[in-house]
Amino acid sequence: MYLNQISGNQYLADKIINTSSDMMYAGIVSGNNIGVIWADDISNPAFCMIWSEHLKGFHFMGSCYGHINKNDLRTFIDDTIISFLRNKNINFFEFSCDSHEWFPFICDILSNREIKEYKQYYYKLVDPKNINKDINLPAGYDVFEMNEDFIYGRLKNIENREVIQFDIEETWGNVSKFIKYGTGYLAVQNNRICSFVSTRFRYKDNYSIGADTYDPHKKKGLSSFLSVSLFNNIIKNNGNIWWDCSAENIASQKTACKAGLTFSHEYEVRWFDV
Repeated sequence: MYLNQISGNQYLADKIINTSSDMMYAGIVSGNNIGVIWADDISNPAFCMIWSEHLKGFHFMGSCYGHINKNDLRTFIDDTIISFLRNKNINFFEFSCDSHEWFPFICDILSNREIKEYKQYYYKLVDPKNINKDINLPAGYDVFEMNEDFIYGRLKNIENREVIQFDIEETWGNVSKFIKYGTGYLAVQNNRICSFVSTRFRYKDNYSIGADTYDPHKKKGLSSFLSVSLFNNIIKNNGNIWWDCSAENIASQKTACKAGLTFSHEYEVRWFDV
C-alpha cells in the first residue's frame, strides 16, 4: 500500500474529522497547524495518518476497516515511518487514535513490537462563568498579549525570545499563521520570559491551549493568571477552549482546574521503541 503525503486543507478536514476527533491533530488536517499527513486517497480519503512536529507523535483518523491492508500498512510503517523518525533522531513511535476501533487494528499490525501506553487528560471550558475571576498577577511581572504589535516590536528586545519563536514555528510553522489564527499571553521579568500560555492548535472555533513556566517562577500562579487572560480573549469570539495534559502532569491539571476548566475525558497514547 502506498500512502499519499498531502497538505492539510478544509476538504480533507470535512472528509475525515468528526465530533470525537482530537482537536490538536484536527488543526493539522485543516491546514492551520504544521505537521505531515499521509492519506489512502487524495481525492476521496477514508483515513489519514498524521504527524505532529510539536507533539512528536502520530494520530490515526478516519475508518480503518475495509480500507487498509494490514500487511501493506505494516510495511509502510517499517520502511517509511521508522526512517522518517530516525532522520529526526527520534527513537520511539508514539500514536493515538480517533476511535477505539483503531487500537486493536494497529496493535495487531505491530504485534512484533513491545507496545507500552500512557493516558492523556482533556479539560474544557464548559461555561464562561466558570472562568476564575479571583486570580491575581504576582508582584514583579509584566504581562503582554502575544499579538502582532508585540511579536514584531517588544519581543525583539527580550533576551530569551527564542522560546516563543520556537514554540510558534513548531506548532504553526510561521509567525503569520499564529497571528492570524492564534493568540497568547506571557509574563516578563528582568527582560526575560518567565511563563507563557498560548493557543498551540486550532480547528475552526476550537482552541487547544499550551502553557510553559520556567524555574524559578513555577508555583506562583503565573500560568493560571495568563490562562484566565487567554480564556477571556477567546470567549469574546465564541471560541471553545481545550486543554490537554498527561495523567502524570498534576501541575498542569491543577492549573486547568484553577483557571476554570472541567475534566472532559481521557484517551490512550501508545508507543514502542524504534
